[in-house]
Amino acid sequence: MFKSIRNKIVFVTLFAMSALFGCSNSEEESASSGAIAAAEPLLSYVPANSPYVFASIAPLPDDVFDKLEPKIDRILQSYEVLLQEIVSMATAELAAVNMDGADGTAVEDSEQEEASKAIAIIGELSSLMSVEGLRGAGFARESRGVFYGNGLLPVLRMEVTDGALFEAALTNIEDLAGEKMDIATIAGNTIRYAATDAVKVLIAILDQQVVVSIAPASFSDAQLGELLGFTAPSSNIISSGVLQSISTQYGFNDYFVGYVDIESIVNTVSGTASGLDAELLASANDQEDLSDICRAEIRSMGGIAPRLVAGYTDVSAERFDSQVVLELRDDIAADLTGLTAAVPGLGGDPGGLISFGLSLDILAMRNFYEARLDALEADPFECELFAELQAGVAQGRIALQQPTPPMVYDFRGFVGVIQNIEGLDMTSQMPPTSVEGQFLLAMNNAPALVSFGTMMSPELAGLDLQSDGEPVQLDLPQAQSFGGDVYVAMTDNALAMSVGDGAETELSGMLSADAEDNGLFFSFSMDAARYYAFMGEAIAAAEPDDKTPMSPEFRAAMQEMMLGIADIYERMSVDLRFTSDGIVIESEVTLGD
Repeated sequence: MFKSIRNKIVFVTLFAMSALFGCSNSEEESASSGAIAAAEPLLSYVPANSPYVFASIAPLPDDVFDKLEPKIDRILQSYEVLLQEIVSMATAELAAVNMDGADGTAVEDSEQEEASKAIAIIGELSSLMSVEGLRGAGFARESRGVFYGNGLLPVLRMEVTDGALFEAALTNIEDLAGEKMDIATIAGNTIRYAATDAVKVLIAILDQQVVVSIAPASFSDAQLGELLGFTAPSSNIISSGVLQSISTQYGFNDYFVGYVDIESIVNTVSGTASGLDAELLASANDQEDLSDICRAEIRSMGGIAPRLVAGYTDVSAERFDSQVVLELRDDIAADLTGLTAAVPGLGGDPGGLISFGLSLDILAMRNFYEARLDALEADPFECELFAELQAGVAQGRIALQQPTPPMVYDFRGFVGVIQNIEGLDMTSQMPPTSVEGQFLLAMNNAPALVSFGTMMSPELAGLDLQSDGEPVQLDLPQAQSFGGDVYVAMTDNALAMSVGDGAETELSGMLSADAEDNGLFFSFSMDAARYYAFMGEAIAAAEPDDKTPMSPEFRAAMQEMMLGIADIYERMSVDLRFTSDGIVIESEVTLGD
């Protein structure tokens, strides 16, 4: 059991390290040819036709690193305690089982020895995952990294100042474990590997690079050498120009840029595999005998969303802005841009604990769905794999024929802001004693909705709510549960409610906020520092039970980890919008002091 835990910790740590080492000074914030050229020793091993690539082309600025370093180390210290507690709890559980059984002493002694080794390894790995530990293992501030596919198989390639430093760190872990990885020599290069019947996890330590990958156990030495890049590909990602093109198109900087070629991956798994991919799919018994029509239709599905791209658009000691774009086929992207609507105040970050909102033109959504049904009827799937999807066309037509109240088509979206919550206890599932916040419902004909409501509620009719934006106190029994004053106001196109101190004054600003249909479909923001601190308090107060046993030390470490994360972040926001490129997700993270 502990061998399994230990091995998982080792390999997860190797991949997690890639998130920490690329931190240094860089004044360029564009995906420049100069930065690409500087990263040539790393990128030259990435094939030009790689189906996915995520690269740190330039290290982060020094001021960002200096700000984050002590906070990351704080979290890693908690992580070390967590891992040790996991091992301790597993040891205690095993000891209890052995006491209940017969002749379990030998097994218990063996497992206790393994547990001691696991705890020692955890300490060593935790030191590696600190900034100083990474430097001691050869990862400098200037180190860069790239995660990519050599065919479908993943490869992580990281720069080091001296491969011997990393080898010494890895050897130390092996010594603590009391067992060493297997070693092989391929094309004059030494690799370490851990093998099961199905796969091999590979680590190659070169002069100034560390390469980690995974491969089928059936791969030959020549195939392993090709996978690990012991010989550079004839055409690499630099010569293809794809990273430069993506960065220019979307405004990504050098700190992080990448893509997933979805269409290429679909084509490969649907029957065009060659080279390493052919052996990989053969070893996975994934060579289903597809008909030509199935292959063609599967590839056409891949063309609906051919590529996903991602990157940082702004990086500083104050904030990290990033963007993910799911590129869509032109006609699909164009149709999606018609689904959104103008909602007052949607987008940006209005502050408060949590804010969220959505815009949607229901009639446009119906027309979009109907157009998809039309397309499936005009050119139906013939492949048996899509028979159920094709059969759903008839059901979709029936659904569209169902009567829909005209008022539903007046809906345009909503915005909600929770400024504060008091008295919420997640551990005892007690609801909050008071809530402060606002909610706005955007409608083409808000008075019609209120008129409909007055037919159901005499109390609501007595409010005499007008479409002049003037606040009216909602003095209903149901409103008392909010623990504060409740006011409502209405215009021709929106209905708003505000709860808490100053509720009356909040409504006019909410109703008069800018409303623009700019493709924004969904928006979310939160006070990340307050959220993670709250999570830490909830974990600390949680009572252990049979399903989730937690020692006091474990809860304390979890709370400290949440507080450490709360110390890093200030606010987080995410906007999802539909554009001519496809679905765009824009994220903004502001950092704490």
